[in-house]
Amino acid sequence: MFVKELGSWIEEVFQDAQIHRRKDFLYNLNGISNKLTFEAVNNNTEFDEFANSLRKMPKAPYLILYDSTNVDVVLNHVCNLQFIPNSLSRLVAISFDPNSHSVLKQKHPNIPNLLFDLTGHKKSISSLPDPRGYLSYSLVLLVHAQICASLAFRGIDFWSMHQDTLWTGSFDQLELESRYGNYNLILDTIGNETPYYFRNKDLACGATFFVRGGPVSYQFFQQVISFMLTFQSPDSTIMSYLCSHQGYKCKFLPHSISSSFNYFESPREMVPVLIQIDGGRKDGDSKMDVLKRQNLVFTFENGTCNEKAVRELRETIKTSFQSLIRQDWSLEENWFGSGVFFLRHLFNVDPGRRKVYLKAHYHII
Repeated sequence: MFVKELGSWIEEVFQDAQIHRRKDFLYNLNGISNKLTFEAVNNNTEFDEFANSLRKMPKAPYLILYDSTNVDVVLNHVCNLQFIPNSLSRLVAISFDPNSHSVLKQKHPNIPNLLFDLTGHKKSISSLPDPRGYLSYSLVLLVHAQICASLAFRGIDFWSMHQDTLWTGSFDQLELESRYGNYNLILDTIGNETPYYFRNKDLACGATFFVRGGPVSYQFFQQVISFMLTFQSPDSTIMSYLCSHQGYKCKFLPHSISSSFNYFESPREMVPVLIQIDGGRKDGDSKMDVLKRQNLVFTFENGTCNEKAVRELRETIKTSFQSLIRQDWSLEENWFGSGVFFLRHLFNVDPGRRKVYLKAHYHII
């Protein structure tokens, strides 16, 4: 009896400590956001000019956000898109520090490229307690949501993309914006085609999503911002949750079009058009180190683009990250998983696991 009570007490103490850490994190994030509001983004003169240039583009732009930590990945991404028809012409970028902005502007002056400097805000985080890295990451996600809200408010359609996403073919030719013309948002998902992830379908990855400009999408991202300042949740989990509400029309893309890093766990019977490389790091690795180790680099040492590497990408992907292929039964159908899946839907207990997904980052702090 004593041991049971002691165990219960220890568990409560641990939970209380975690709740306090989460409150401290949200307090600090809200403090920073007070200096970096939606109005500060939306009323920024340079951002207004940038948005107007996007409005004039014949097709919805592919927007990426970057800084000095990943500008080399951006340059690699540009070389990937250069040899895919009607792709590079749709690429636009927002940098969060002057150095990375200058690098891209110098090498690719034709790419619309806005500087939205977060250097001062990130420096202010250095004086705060841990988790400082996660706080910086959350600040970028918050600004990203504000940018999405501002573009939607202006009625501008756009794709939010990541520079660590590999393109194996023409995304433009799919014409997804018109194919799914009745939807406010079109989103990628986590997972792959195995039964385990089928039971967790319609959970956004957040690496690739389309926003149809207008008041509904504007309201959607205002809610994303509100959730981020209230819960310790990243944008992808919040978007998944909000998409379950009747007021928003969301279309989730099949893994054959866009896949997360979970693709590499699967048998790889098909190669998606887009694959995000958001894993595979070892201690001390940069994202570029991961790409180099798997022969997923499209630039030569002198900075020019390697067309052959892009042409061979589909075959390269089939042999990349070989150690990640799951040989056990964990991704296969099993009676326990299918039983829980059935009961969740039968009794309508978070059937899509979207409330659980909201807590995906709770373990970080």
